[in-house]
Amino acid sequence: MKPMEGYDKLRGGYYTPDQIADFLAEWAIRTPADSVLEPSCGDGSFLGAISRRFGQLNAPAEALRENVIGIELDDAEAGKAAQYGTTVICEDFFTCYENTIDGKKQFDVIVGNPPFIRYQNFAENYRQTAFSLMNKHGFHPNRLTNIWLPFLTLSCQALKPGGRVGMVIPAELFQVNYAAETRQFLSTFFDELTFVTFKQLIFDDIQQEVVLLLGERGCAKQGMKVVELEGLADLMKQGPSCLENAEVKPFDHSKDKWVKYFLSNEELDLLHRLHDDSRVVNATDLYEVNVGLVSGENDFFVINQEAVNIHQLQRSVQPIISRSEQLKGLRLTADDYSNLVTSGKRVFFFAPGNVEFNDLSEEQRKYIQMGEENEFHKNYKCRIRPKWYHVPQTWRADAFLIRQAHLYPRMILNDEHALVTDTLHKVRFLEGVQGPLVAAAFLNTYTFALSETIGRSYGGGVLTFEPGEMRKFRIPMNMAERLDLQKMDCWQRNGEIAKILEYTDSILLRDGLALSEHEIRLLHGIWRKMSGRRMTRKNQNK
Repeated sequence: MKPMEGYDKLRGGYYTPDQIADFLAEWAIRTPADSVLEPSCGDGSFLGAISRRFGQLNAPAEALRENVIGIELDDAEAGKAAQYGTTVICEDFFTCYENTIDGKKQFDVIVGNPPFIRYQNFAENYRQTAFSLMNKHGFHPNRLTNIWLPFLTLSCQALKPGGRVGMVIPAELFQVNYAAETRQFLSTFFDELTFVTFKQLIFDDIQQEVVLLLGERGCAKQGMKVVELEGLADLMKQGPSCLENAEVKPFDHSKDKWVKYFLSNEELDLLHRLHDDSRVVNATDLYEVNVGLVSGENDFFVINQEAVNIHQLQRSVQPIISRSEQLKGLRLTADDYSNLVTSGKRVFFFAPGNVEFNDLSEEQRKYIQMGEENEFHKNYKCRIRPKWYHVPQTWRADAFLIRQAHLYPRMILNDEHALVTDTLHKVRFLEGVQGPLVAAAFLNTYTFALSETIGRSYGGGVLTFEPGEMRKFRIPMNMAERLDLQKMDCWQRNGEIAKILEYTDSILLRDGLALSEHEIRLLHGIWRKMSGRRMTRKNQNK
Protein backbone atom coordinates (compact mmCIF):
# COMPACT_ATOMS: atom_id res chain seq x y z
CA MET A 1 0.00 0.00 0.00
CA LYS A 2 1.62 3.23 -1.11
CA PRO A 3 0.45 6.82 -0.96
CA MET A 4 -0.47 8.39 -4.26
CA GLU A 5 0.87 11.78 -5.21
CA GLY A 6 -0.82 15.14 -5.81
CA TYR A 7 -4.52 15.00 -6.54
CA ASP A 8 -4.81 11.31 -5.72
CA LYS A 9 -3.13 11.77 -2.35
CA LEU A 10 -5.60 14.51 -1.44
CA ARG A 11 -8.44 12.13 -2.22
CA GLY A 12 -7.10 9.72 0.36
CA GLY A 13 -5.73 7.24 -2.15
CA TYR A 14 -4.09 4.64 0.09
CA TYR A 15 -4.82 1.20 -1.28
CA THR A 16 -5.27 -2.02 0.64
CA PRO A 17 -2.89 -5.00 0.59
CA ASP A 18 -4.51 -8.03 -1.06
CA GLN A 19 -4.02 -10.09 2.09
CA ILE A 20 -6.28 -7.77 4.10
CA ALA A 21 -8.89 -7.45 1.36
CA ASP A 22 -9.04 -11.24 1.01
CA PHE A 23 -9.29 -11.72 4.79
CA LEU A 24 -12.23 -9.31 5.14
CA ALA A 25 -14.04 -10.59 2.04
CA GLU A 26 -13.72 -14.21 3.21
CA TRP A 27 -15.08 -13.33 6.65
CA ALA A 28 -17.93 -11.11 5.48
CA ILE A 29 -19.29 -12.96 2.42
CA ARG A 30 -21.00 -16.21 3.30
CA THR A 31 -23.10 -17.11 0.24
CA PRO A 32 -23.00 -16.32 -3.50
CA ALA A 33 -26.39 -14.66 -3.06
CA ASP A 34 -24.97 -11.98 -0.73
CA SER A 35 -25.41 -8.43 -1.97
CA VAL A 36 -22.17 -6.48 -1.48
CA LEU A 37 -21.27 -2.78 -1.44
CA GLU A 38 -17.74 -1.38 -1.73
CA PRO A 39 -18.26 2.37 -1.12
CA SER A 40 -14.76 3.55 -2.13
CA CYS A 41 -13.41 0.92 -4.50
CA GLY A 42 -10.45 2.83 -5.99
CA ASP A 43 -8.72 0.63 -8.57
CA GLY A 44 -10.47 -2.46 -7.26
CA SER A 45 -8.40 -3.99 -4.44
CA PHE A 46 -11.53 -5.12 -2.60
CA LEU A 47 -13.47 -5.91 -5.76
CA GLY A 48 -10.71 -8.34 -6.69
CA ALA A 49 -10.99 -9.96 -3.27
CA ILE A 50 -14.78 -10.13 -3.57
CA SER A 51 -14.43 -11.75 -7.00
CA ARG A 52 -12.05 -14.35 -5.57
CA ARG A 53 -14.42 -15.03 -2.68
CA PHE A 54 -17.38 -15.49 -5.04
CA GLY A 55 -15.19 -17.89 -7.00
CA GLN A 56 -14.57 -19.93 -3.84
CA LEU A 57 -18.35 -20.09 -3.39
CA ASN A 58 -18.80 -21.22 -7.02
CA ALA A 59 -20.89 -18.19 -7.90
CA PRO A 60 -21.68 -17.65 -11.61
CA ALA A 61 -20.31 -14.53 -13.33
CA GLU A 62 -23.74 -12.90 -13.48
CA ALA A 63 -24.04 -13.11 -9.67
CA LEU A 64 -20.89 -11.02 -9.33
CA ARG A 65 -22.23 -8.41 -11.74
CA GLU A 66 -25.73 -8.33 -10.25
CA ASN A 67 -24.88 -8.60 -6.54
CA VAL A 68 -21.73 -6.48 -6.15
CA ILE A 69 -21.56 -2.70 -6.47
CA GLY A 70 -18.40 -0.63 -6.24
CA ILE A 71 -18.47 3.17 -6.11
CA GLU A 72 -15.52 5.33 -7.15
CA LEU A 73 -15.26 9.07 -7.77
CA ASP A 74 -12.24 9.02 -10.07
CA ASP A 75 -13.08 7.80 -13.59
CA ALA A 76 -9.58 6.44 -14.30
CA GLU A 77 -9.61 4.35 -11.10
CA ALA A 78 -13.19 3.25 -11.77
CA GLY A 79 -12.06 2.03 -15.19
CA LYS A 80 -9.38 -0.13 -13.59
CA ALA A 81 -11.86 -1.50 -11.04
CA ALA A 82 -14.25 -2.61 -13.79
CA GLN A 83 -11.90 -5.47 -14.75
CA TYR A 84 -13.24 -7.66 -11.93
CA GLY A 85 -16.69 -8.11 -13.43
CA THR A 86 -18.70 -6.26 -10.78
CA THR A 87 -20.91 -3.24 -11.27
CA VAL A 88 -18.85 -0.07 -10.84
CA ILE A 89 -20.53 3.31 -10.46
CA CYS A 90 -18.32 6.33 -11.19
CA GLU A 91 -19.76 8.91 -8.84
CA ASP A 92 -19.20 10.60 -5.51
CA PHE A 93 -20.22 8.11 -2.80
CA PHE A 94 -22.32 10.60 -0.85
CA THR A 95 -24.30 11.77 -3.88
CA CYS A 96 -24.81 8.16 -4.96
CA TYR A 97 -25.82 7.23 -1.43
CA GLU A 98 -28.36 10.06 -1.23
CA ASN A 99 -29.91 9.30 -4.61
CA THR A 100 -29.92 5.50 -4.83
CA ILE A 101 -29.13 3.92 -1.42
CA ASP A 102 -30.41 5.93 1.54
CA GLY A 103 -33.75 4.40 2.54
CA LYS A 104 -33.96 2.61 -0.82
CA LYS A 105 -31.44 -0.23 -0.82
CA GLN A 106 -29.70 -2.40 1.77
CA PHE A 107 -26.83 -4.87 1.54
CA ASP A 108 -25.84 -8.14 3.16
CA VAL A 109 -22.17 -7.16 3.16
CA ILE A 110 -20.24 -3.91 3.09
CA VAL A 111 -16.46 -4.01 2.80
CA GLY A 112 -13.79 -1.46 1.97
CA ASN A 113 -11.10 0.97 3.00
CA PRO A 114 -12.63 4.48 3.24
CA PRO A 115 -10.41 7.39 2.19
CA PHE A 116 -8.54 9.30 4.87
CA ILE A 117 -9.07 13.01 4.14
CA ARG A 118 -9.08 15.75 6.75
CA TYR A 119 -11.86 18.33 6.89
CA GLN A 120 -9.87 21.10 5.22
CA ASN A 121 -9.09 18.91 2.20
CA PHE A 122 -12.61 17.51 1.95
CA ALA A 123 -14.21 19.20 -1.12
CA GLU A 124 -17.01 21.44 0.11
CA ASN A 125 -19.73 20.13 -2.21
CA TYR A 126 -19.10 16.53 -1.14
CA ARG A 127 -18.68 17.54 2.49
CA GLN A 128 -22.03 19.33 2.55
CA THR A 129 -23.79 16.26 1.21
CA ALA A 130 -21.96 13.95 3.63
CA PHE A 131 -22.66 16.12 6.66
CA SER A 132 -26.28 16.61 5.68
CA LEU A 133 -26.73 12.85 5.48
CA MET A 134 -25.01 12.40 8.84
CA ASN A 135 -27.29 14.99 10.42
CA LYS A 136 -30.29 13.16 8.95
CA HIS A 137 -29.18 9.99 10.74
CA GLY A 138 -28.59 11.71 14.07
CA PHE A 139 -24.86 12.43 13.90
CA HIS A 140 -23.19 15.77 14.56
CA PRO A 141 -19.97 16.11 12.51
CA ASN A 142 -17.64 19.05 13.07
CA ARG A 143 -14.51 20.67 11.66
CA LEU A 144 -12.35 17.86 13.00
CA THR A 145 -14.30 15.16 11.20
CA ASN A 146 -12.26 13.10 8.76
CA ILE A 147 -13.97 11.72 5.65
CA TRP A 148 -13.55 8.08 6.72
CA LEU A 149 -16.12 8.64 9.47
CA PRO A 150 -19.17 9.49 7.27
CA PHE A 151 -18.14 6.67 4.92
CA LEU A 152 -18.31 4.25 7.85
CA THR A 153 -21.45 5.49 9.58
CA LEU A 154 -23.50 5.91 6.41
CA SER A 155 -22.40 2.54 5.06
CA CYS A 156 -23.60 0.93 8.28
CA GLN A 157 -27.02 2.52 7.79
CA ALA A 158 -27.29 0.60 4.50
CA LEU A 159 -26.64 -2.79 6.13
CA LYS A 160 -29.38 -5.40 6.42
CA PRO A 161 -30.41 -6.59 9.93
CA GLY A 162 -28.37 -9.79 9.57
CA GLY A 163 -25.50 -8.26 7.63
CA ARG A 164 -21.75 -7.89 8.10
CA VAL A 165 -19.34 -4.97 7.69
CA GLY A 166 -15.61 -5.48 7.18
CA MET A 167 -13.57 -2.29 6.86
CA VAL A 168 -10.07 -0.93 7.22
CA ILE A 169 -10.41 2.01 9.63
CA PRO A 170 -7.85 4.39 11.21
CA ALA A 171 -7.09 3.33 14.78
CA GLU A 172 -7.95 6.86 15.85
CA LEU A 173 -11.55 5.56 15.97
CA PHE A 174 -10.54 4.19 19.40
CA GLN A 175 -9.53 7.51 20.89
CA VAL A 176 -10.28 10.77 19.05
CA ASN A 177 -13.05 12.96 20.39
CA TYR A 178 -14.68 13.54 17.01
CA ALA A 179 -15.36 9.79 16.79
CA ALA A 180 -17.01 9.55 20.23
CA GLU A 181 -20.49 9.63 18.76
CA THR A 182 -19.52 6.93 16.26
CA ARG A 183 -18.16 4.68 19.01
CA GLN A 184 -21.45 4.89 20.83
CA PHE A 185 -23.37 4.22 17.60
CA LEU A 186 -21.30 1.16 16.66
CA SER A 187 -21.71 -0.37 20.12
CA THR A 188 -25.51 -0.22 19.79
CA PHE A 189 -25.85 -0.91 16.05
CA PHE A 190 -23.86 -4.17 15.99
CA ASP A 191 -24.44 -7.24 18.13
CA GLU A 192 -20.78 -8.19 17.91
CA LEU A 193 -17.78 -6.05 17.00
CA THR A 194 -14.33 -7.48 16.43
CA PHE A 195 -11.23 -5.40 15.82
CA VAL A 196 -8.04 -6.88 14.45
CA THR A 197 -5.08 -4.69 15.36
CA PHE A 198 -1.40 -4.86 14.50
CA LYS A 199 1.69 -4.13 16.54
CA GLN A 200 3.52 -3.29 13.31
CA LEU A 201 2.52 -0.54 10.90
CA ILE A 202 1.14 -2.49 7.96
CA PHE A 203 0.82 0.22 5.31
CA ASP A 204 3.95 1.32 3.45
CA ASP A 205 5.14 4.93 3.66
CA ILE A 206 2.51 6.21 6.12
CA GLN A 207 2.52 6.27 9.90
CA GLN A 208 -1.25 5.87 10.26
CA GLU A 209 -2.14 2.91 12.47
CA VAL A 210 -5.19 1.03 11.21
CA VAL A 211 -7.55 -1.59 12.55
CA LEU A 212 -9.78 -4.08 10.78
CA LEU A 213 -13.38 -3.56 11.84
CA LEU A 214 -15.60 -6.64 11.64
CA GLY A 215 -19.18 -5.86 12.62
CA GLU A 216 -22.03 -8.35 12.66
CA ARG A 217 -25.74 -7.82 13.20
CA GLY A 218 -28.23 -10.46 14.26
CA CYS A 219 -25.72 -12.88 15.78
CA ALA A 220 -26.06 -14.80 19.04
CA LYS A 221 -22.92 -13.43 20.71
CA GLN A 222 -22.90 -9.85 21.91
CA GLY A 223 -19.93 -7.71 22.84
CA MET A 224 -16.54 -6.50 21.72
CA LYS A 225 -13.44 -8.50 20.81
CA VAL A 226 -9.94 -7.21 20.11
CA VAL A 227 -7.42 -9.44 18.35
CA GLU A 228 -3.85 -8.15 18.40
CA LEU A 229 -1.43 -9.53 15.80
CA GLU A 230 2.18 -8.76 14.97
CA GLY A 231 1.63 -7.86 11.32
CA LEU A 232 0.43 -9.09 7.92
CA ALA A 233 2.48 -12.30 8.11
CA ASP A 234 0.73 -13.18 11.37
CA LEU A 235 -2.67 -12.49 9.78
CA MET A 236 -1.85 -14.74 6.84
CA LYS A 237 -0.54 -17.50 9.10
CA GLN A 238 -3.56 -17.57 11.40
CA GLY A 239 -6.31 -16.55 8.97
CA PRO A 240 -9.90 -16.49 10.31
CA SER A 241 -8.86 -18.76 13.20
CA CYS A 242 -7.34 -15.69 14.92
CA LEU A 243 -10.90 -14.54 15.66
CA GLU A 244 -12.00 -17.66 17.50
CA ASN A 245 -10.34 -17.46 20.89
CA ALA A 246 -10.49 -13.72 21.58
CA GLU A 247 -12.14 -12.76 24.86
CA VAL A 248 -15.55 -11.12 24.48
CA LYS A 249 -15.99 -7.96 26.54
CA PRO A 250 -19.32 -6.35 27.38
CA PHE A 251 -20.17 -3.26 25.37
CA ASP A 252 -19.81 0.08 27.09
CA HIS A 253 -22.45 2.13 25.32
CA SER A 254 -20.90 5.44 26.37
CA LYS A 255 -18.76 7.72 24.20
CA ASP A 256 -15.61 6.77 26.14
CA LYS A 257 -12.42 5.82 24.36
CA TRP A 258 -11.99 2.24 23.29
CA VAL A 259 -8.31 1.70 24.06
CA LYS A 260 -9.52 0.00 27.24
CA TYR A 261 -10.73 -2.92 25.11
CA PHE A 262 -7.11 -3.99 24.72
CA LEU A 263 -7.40 -5.09 28.35
CA SER A 264 -8.73 -8.36 29.70
CA ASN A 265 -12.07 -8.60 31.50
CA GLU A 266 -10.20 -9.06 34.78
CA GLU A 267 -8.20 -5.89 34.17
CA LEU A 268 -11.31 -3.97 33.12
CA ASP A 269 -13.16 -5.13 36.22
CA LEU A 270 -10.37 -3.85 38.48
CA LEU A 271 -10.39 -0.44 36.78
CA HIS A 272 -14.19 -0.27 37.14
CA ARG A 273 -14.00 -1.08 40.84
CA LEU A 274 -11.35 1.57 41.45
CA HIS A 275 -13.37 4.08 39.45
CA ASP A 276 -16.16 3.65 41.99
CA ASP A 277 -13.86 3.73 45.03
CA SER A 278 -14.46 6.92 47.03
CA ARG A 279 -10.93 6.77 48.44
CA VAL A 280 -9.62 7.62 44.97
CA VAL A 281 -10.08 11.34 44.33
CA ASN A 282 -11.17 12.94 41.07
CA ALA A 283 -8.69 15.45 39.65
CA THR A 284 -11.44 18.08 39.54
CA ASP A 285 -11.68 17.88 43.34
CA LEU A 286 -7.97 18.66 43.64
CA TYR A 287 -6.99 21.15 40.97
CA GLU A 288 -7.91 23.21 37.95
CA VAL A 289 -6.01 22.61 34.72
CA ASN A 290 -5.71 24.69 31.59
CA VAL A 291 -3.45 25.23 28.60
CA GLY A 292 -0.24 27.15 29.02
CA LEU A 293 0.51 30.49 27.43
CA VAL A 294 0.11 30.82 23.64
CA SER A 295 2.47 33.53 22.43
CA GLY A 296 1.89 33.29 18.69
CA GLU A 297 5.65 33.33 18.05
CA ASN A 298 7.92 31.69 20.58
CA ASP A 299 11.04 32.65 18.60
CA PHE A 300 10.26 36.25 19.50
CA PHE A 301 8.70 35.99 22.95
CA VAL A 302 10.66 33.10 24.50
CA ILE A 303 14.39 33.82 24.63
CA ASN A 304 17.58 32.91 26.45
CA GLN A 305 19.98 34.91 28.61
CA GLU A 306 22.17 35.87 25.64
CA ALA A 307 19.22 37.45 23.81
CA VAL A 308 18.15 39.25 26.99
CA ASN A 309 21.62 40.75 27.29
CA ILE A 310 21.99 41.65 23.61
CA HIS A 311 18.68 43.50 23.53
CA GLN A 312 18.98 44.87 27.09
CA LEU A 313 15.66 43.39 28.16
CA GLN A 314 16.55 42.54 31.76
CA ARG A 315 13.57 44.53 33.07
CA SER A 316 11.18 43.29 30.38
CA VAL A 317 11.24 39.53 30.92
CA GLN A 318 9.68 36.99 33.26
CA PRO A 319 10.73 33.39 33.97
CA ILE A 320 9.02 30.79 31.79
CA ILE A 321 9.24 27.07 31.11
CA SER A 322 9.05 26.43 27.39
CA ARG A 323 9.70 22.68 27.07
CA SER A 324 8.91 19.65 29.22
CA GLU A 325 12.53 18.48 28.99
CA GLN A 326 13.48 21.49 31.14
CA LEU A 327 11.72 19.85 34.10
CA LYS A 328 13.75 17.01 35.56
CA GLY A 329 12.26 16.49 38.99
CA LEU A 330 8.95 16.83 40.78
CA ARG A 331 9.47 20.51 41.51
CA LEU A 332 11.00 23.47 39.72
CA THR A 333 13.36 25.07 42.23
CA ALA A 334 15.41 28.28 42.12
CA ASP A 335 18.53 26.17 41.49
CA ASP A 336 16.80 24.37 38.62
CA TYR A 337 15.87 27.64 36.98
CA SER A 338 19.35 29.11 37.50
CA ASN A 339 20.87 26.04 35.84
CA LEU A 340 18.54 26.43 32.86
CA VAL A 341 19.58 30.06 32.49
CA THR A 342 23.28 29.18 32.71
CA SER A 343 22.95 26.41 30.12
CA GLY A 344 21.44 28.83 27.60
CA LYS A 345 17.88 27.51 27.65
CA ARG A 346 15.08 29.73 26.46
CA VAL A 347 13.46 30.43 29.81
CA PHE A 348 12.75 34.18 29.62
CA PHE A 349 9.46 35.57 28.38
CA PHE A 350 9.32 39.02 26.80
CA ALA A 351 6.50 40.82 28.63
CA PRO A 352 6.55 44.59 28.10
CA GLY A 353 3.02 44.88 29.45
CA ASN A 354 -0.20 46.28 28.06
CA VAL A 355 1.45 49.60 27.26
CA GLU A 356 1.16 51.88 24.21
CA PHE A 357 4.14 51.59 21.91
CA ASN A 358 5.32 55.17 22.43
CA ASP A 359 5.25 54.71 26.20
CA LEU A 360 7.60 51.71 26.12
CA SER A 361 11.31 51.95 26.82
CA GLU A 362 13.70 52.47 23.92
CA GLU A 363 15.01 48.91 24.29
CA GLN A 364 11.50 47.47 24.19
CA ARG A 365 10.56 49.51 21.10
CA LYS A 366 13.70 48.40 19.26
CA TYR A 367 13.03 44.75 20.05
CA ILE A 368 9.41 45.03 18.90
CA GLN A 369 10.52 46.75 15.69
CA MET A 370 12.93 43.89 15.07
CA GLY A 371 9.99 41.51 15.47
CA GLU A 372 7.98 43.48 12.92
CA GLU A 373 10.89 43.41 10.47
CA ASN A 374 10.65 39.61 10.72
CA GLU A 375 6.86 39.92 10.25
CA PHE A 376 6.08 38.17 13.52
CA HIS A 377 3.24 40.62 14.05
CA LYS A 378 1.44 39.10 11.04
CA ASN A 379 1.10 35.69 12.71
CA TYR A 380 -2.53 34.87 13.42
CA LYS A 381 -2.37 34.94 17.23
CA CYS A 382 -0.32 38.13 17.14
CA ARG A 383 -2.40 40.08 14.65
CA ILE A 384 -5.72 39.45 16.42
CA ARG A 385 -4.42 41.01 19.67
CA PRO A 386 -4.98 44.76 20.29
CA LYS A 387 -1.22 45.07 20.84
CA TRP A 388 0.54 42.22 19.10
CA TYR A 389 3.52 42.37 21.45
CA HIS A 390 1.37 42.04 24.59
CA VAL A 391 0.38 38.45 25.42
CA PRO A 392 -2.46 38.40 27.98
CA GLN A 393 -1.80 36.25 31.03
CA THR A 394 -4.29 34.51 33.27
CA TRP A 395 -3.57 32.79 36.59
CA ARG A 396 -0.03 31.74 37.44
CA ALA A 397 0.50 27.98 37.73
CA ASP A 398 1.01 26.26 41.09
CA ALA A 399 2.28 23.26 39.14
CA PHE A 400 2.73 21.91 35.62
CA LEU A 401 1.39 18.77 33.97
CA ILE A 402 3.26 17.10 31.13
CA ARG A 403 1.08 17.47 28.03
CA GLN A 404 2.97 14.95 25.91
CA ALA A 405 4.30 12.08 27.98
CA HIS A 406 6.83 9.57 26.71
CA LEU A 407 7.07 7.00 29.51
CA TYR A 408 4.49 8.37 31.96
CA PRO A 409 2.67 11.60 32.92
CA ARG A 410 4.04 13.76 35.70
CA MET A 411 3.10 16.75 37.85
CA ILE A 412 5.83 19.28 38.73
CA LEU A 413 5.45 21.89 41.47
CA ASN A 414 6.20 25.44 40.30
CA ASP A 415 8.27 26.71 43.23
CA GLU A 416 9.83 29.37 40.98
CA HIS A 417 6.42 30.86 39.99
CA ALA A 418 7.37 30.65 36.32
CA LEU A 419 5.06 31.08 33.36
CA VAL A 420 4.63 28.14 31.01
CA THR A 421 4.01 27.80 27.28
CA ASP A 422 1.32 25.56 25.84
CA THR A 423 3.80 22.70 25.50
CA LEU A 424 2.66 21.92 29.05
CA HIS A 425 -0.53 22.42 31.01
CA LYS A 426 -0.78 24.62 34.07
CA VAL A 427 -2.35 23.56 37.36
CA ARG A 428 -3.94 25.58 40.15
CA PHE A 429 -4.77 23.68 43.34
CA LEU A 430 -8.17 24.19 44.89
CA GLU A 431 -8.47 25.92 48.24
CA GLY A 432 -7.37 23.68 51.08
CA VAL A 433 -5.58 21.18 48.81
CA GLN A 434 -1.93 20.52 49.66
CA GLY A 435 -0.15 20.62 46.32
CA PRO A 436 2.96 18.67 47.36
CA LEU A 437 0.79 15.73 48.45
CA VAL A 438 -0.99 15.71 45.08
CA ALA A 439 2.28 15.89 43.11
CA ALA A 440 3.68 12.98 45.12
CA ALA A 441 0.54 10.84 44.99
CA PHE A 442 0.21 11.43 41.24
CA LEU A 443 3.05 8.95 40.65
CA ASN A 444 1.44 5.58 41.28
CA THR A 445 0.69 2.56 39.13
CA TYR A 446 -3.10 3.01 39.18
CA THR A 447 -2.96 6.57 37.91
CA PHE A 448 -0.39 5.54 35.28
CA ALA A 449 -2.61 2.66 34.13
CA LEU A 450 -5.65 4.93 33.99
CA SER A 451 -3.70 7.57 32.04
CA GLU A 452 -3.13 5.10 29.19
CA THR A 453 -6.91 4.77 28.74
CA ILE A 454 -7.46 8.54 28.95
CA GLY A 455 -4.75 10.03 26.74
CA ARG A 456 -4.29 9.80 22.98
CA SER A 457 -1.38 8.21 21.17
CA TYR A 458 -0.60 8.56 17.47
CA GLY A 459 2.18 7.32 15.19
CA GLY A 460 5.03 8.72 17.28
CA GLY A 461 4.14 6.82 20.43
CA VAL A 462 3.74 9.91 22.63
CA LEU A 463 0.78 9.96 25.03
CA THR A 464 -0.97 13.32 24.61
CA PHE A 465 -3.44 14.93 27.02
CA GLU A 466 -5.71 17.90 26.50
CA PRO A 467 -7.02 19.75 29.59
CA GLY A 468 -10.35 17.89 29.44
CA GLU A 469 -8.51 14.58 29.55
CA MET A 470 -6.33 15.74 32.44
CA ARG A 471 -9.53 16.45 34.36
CA LYS A 472 -10.45 12.76 34.11
CA PHE A 473 -7.44 11.65 36.14
CA ARG A 474 -8.04 9.97 39.49
CA ILE A 475 -5.48 9.94 42.27
CA PRO A 476 -5.44 7.75 45.41
CA MET A 477 -4.90 10.28 48.20
CA ASN A 478 -5.54 8.08 51.24
CA MET A 479 -2.28 8.09 53.28
CA ALA A 480 -0.60 10.49 50.82
CA GLU A 481 0.68 12.43 53.84
CA ARG A 482 3.14 9.58 54.45
CA LEU A 483 4.91 10.20 51.13
CA ASP A 484 8.34 11.86 51.19
CA LEU A 485 8.34 14.21 48.19
CA GLN A 486 12.02 15.09 48.59
CA LYS A 487 13.05 11.44 48.35
CA MET A 488 10.76 10.92 45.34
CA ASP A 489 12.16 14.04 43.66
CA CYS A 490 15.69 12.60 43.91
CA TRP A 491 14.56 9.30 42.42
CA GLN A 492 12.78 11.11 39.60
CA ARG A 493 15.88 13.13 38.73
CA ASN A 494 17.87 9.88 38.61
CA GLY A 495 15.31 8.20 36.35
CA GLU A 496 14.41 5.65 39.02
CA ILE A 497 10.69 5.35 38.37
CA ALA A 498 10.68 1.71 39.56
CA LYS A 499 11.75 2.86 43.03
CA ILE A 500 9.07 5.55 43.04
CA LEU A 501 6.30 3.11 42.12
CA GLU A 502 7.44 0.47 44.61
CA TYR A 503 7.32 3.19 47.27
CA THR A 504 4.03 4.87 46.33
CA ASP A 505 2.21 1.64 45.53
CA SER A 506 3.11 0.28 48.95
CA ILE A 507 1.68 3.35 50.71
CA LEU A 508 -1.19 4.38 48.44
CA LEU A 509 -2.39 1.13 46.91
CA ARG A 510 -1.44 -1.61 49.38
CA ASP A 511 -2.02 0.33 52.62
CA GLY A 512 -4.31 3.16 51.47
CA LEU A 513 -6.65 1.10 49.27
CA ALA A 514 -5.97 -2.40 50.69
CA LEU A 515 -5.24 -3.80 47.23
CA SER A 516 -3.75 -7.26 47.04
CA GLU A 517 -0.36 -8.01 45.49
CA HIS A 518 -2.19 -9.62 42.56
CA GLU A 519 -4.29 -6.48 41.97
CA ILE A 520 -1.21 -4.25 42.06
CA ARG A 521 0.51 -6.56 39.57
CA LEU A 522 -2.58 -6.33 37.37
CA LEU A 523 -2.36 -2.52 37.40
CA HIS A 524 1.32 -2.68 36.60
CA GLY A 525 0.54 -5.05 33.74
CA ILE A 526 -2.10 -2.67 32.36
CA TRP A 527 0.35 0.21 32.36
CA ARG A 528 3.15 -1.83 30.79
CA LYS A 529 0.86 -3.37 28.18
CA MET A 530 -0.69 -0.09 27.07
CA SER A 531 2.47 2.00 27.18
CA GLY A 532 4.32 -0.80 25.38
CA ARG A 533 1.83 -0.66 22.49
CA ARG A 534 2.36 3.03 21.86
CA MET A 535 6.11 2.91 22.42
CA THR A 536 6.30 0.24 19.72
CA ARG A 537 4.93 2.89 17.33
CA LYS A 538 7.71 5.26 18.40
CA ASN A 539 10.39 2.68 17.68
CA GLN A 540 8.95 1.92 14.23
CA ASN A 541 9.09 5.60 13.29
CA LYS A 542 12.84 5.89 13.84
